Amino acid sequence: MTEEHDAEGRGGRERLVGPGLDATQAFAVCGDALTNTKLDGAARLAQIMEAQGLLMAAAGPGHPVGFGDLLDRLGGEMAGSLDGLMPGWASPPGLDALRFLDKDGFTTEDVYDYRYEVIQVIRAARKVGRLRGRVTLTDLQGEYKQETVYASLKGTYYHVHRENLVRHPAVTVEELRKLRLPPPALDFFEDIPSYMTHQGYWFSCPACAWPMKITVEGRGSTAQGSVQCLYPWHAETGASYIFAPVRGQIPVLDQAVELRTPSARHRALYTGAVPGVPQALPVAGYKALVRDVWRYTTIPGLPEVRLYEVLAERLAGSGVQVRLWPDNDAYDLLVARGEGRGQQVLFTVDFKDYRWSNQLVSKLRADGGDKGRAGPAGSSSPTTGRARFRS
Repeated sequence: MTEEHDAEGRGGRERLVGPGLDATQAFAVCGDALTNTKLDGAARLAQIMEAQGLLMAAAGPGHPVGFGDLLDRLGGEMAGSLDGLMPGWASPPGLDALRFLDKDGFTTEDVYDYRYEVIQVIRAARKVGRLRGRVTLTDLQGEYKQETVYASLKGTYYHVHRENLVRHPAVTVEELRKLRLPPPALDFFEDIPSYMTHQGYWFSCPACAWPMKITVEGRGSTAQGSVQCLYPWHAETGASYIFAPVRGQIPVLDQAVELRTPSARHRALYTGAVPGVPQALPVAGYKALVRDVWRYTTIPGLPEVRLYEVLAERLAGSGVQVRLWPDNDAYDLLVARGEGRGQQVLFTVDFKDYRWSNQLVSKLRADGGDKGRAGPAGSSSPTTGRARFRS
């Protein structure tokens, strides 16, 4: 299945949806079937069969995707691999070497972002009428899409509620009550997922404060536990640990990678892992944001809040004000002199946090161009990488 839209000024047509999104959707369905503790055996089987159907639709007639072949990609050395599963023409450019699931059955962060970012392009194209036809992939809209999150926070205290989702992605039930979030936003919190717990305990990422994934391999004296933030940047900068699993004992972590220390130049805006090994916290009585809201509200919000804090501190007493997400998110940051009708806007800032920079380009085209004349605040490769733009 392929949807297309006109690429204005390029004399051709650019593919928006195709095998790449079909494959990510299929493995997302499989990942849920493998890890969702609320599903029984029959429901898990039904979801994996649905995923098989998505892959067969992507591969087209003449290339059957066997159920056994798909099961082989749900664990072990071939977990999440498209190698040999799809015909060559249907292998998504830039995705063929990626793993769609990790060995524990969870959607990898690269593919998680790819799926989300492609969907943002589709939505943007639909809004301006550039995408025609139907997109019928399962759960394309998503229960916790970014627009739903922000809409639930709209109002006088929008910036306060959104900042709370950034600063407090995992809290006690009592702390959650004290945040006074709008009732719809309370649905974004759930019990600490089982894959983030060990013997009734969990660990908070030192960079984002969200629960980290816990994996235990081996048994008995050879067992080895690992704890790592699902956001790669945090794991790479130090949020990656090991521990020795002992039945009945509270796990104690040791650093698994060298803690990255930012240079003096970058320290003020640094959002990576900070010194200090996390201590085990009891699962009972805690709630955490669902993965979608954490990934697409908390994570991009960290640099936004940090820049706001630094600018506000450095501009204090200068007569220049800094506002975070003003007017219900008209911008990420507004820097202006004065107030009311006489206010002089000095500049605005809008962050674009994309792992797949080609999807950011497609979204800007679908939006009708970058009206703020954004320029790159950092570099990224043609296919992947962290792309943040400023205006």
